[in-house]
Amino acid sequence: MVVSESMPQTESKLLSIELILARLLRVGSIIAALLVGAGIAASATGGAALAQRLITAGLLVLLATPIMRVLVAALVFVRQREWHFALFCFVVLCALAAGIILGRGI
Repeated sequence: MVVSESMPQTESKLLSIELILARLLRVGSIIAALLVGAGIAASATGGAALAQRLITAGLLVLLATPIMRVLVAALVFVRQREWHFALFCFVVLCALAAGIILGRGI
């Protein structure tokens, strides 16, 4: 989607945020897919230890991508002084951190 100059300022800001977040998700997904694909290829060629590491790295990137999305959104909202949305993002980050910390023992 193209951001035109005739759009109101808030719509232009929202579109730029959406573009940044969409690119972040796309890049994270592509990196994860490449790592998992390389892991599968390494597994097929007999490199079991390397394959396991690549697949694990790909899955970690895949899991970290939405977390990075929330973090980047929070930073963008803070930069644009959209305090309500920034607060929501930090609440989501705190909930994610609590889930990760509490889920370690399970």
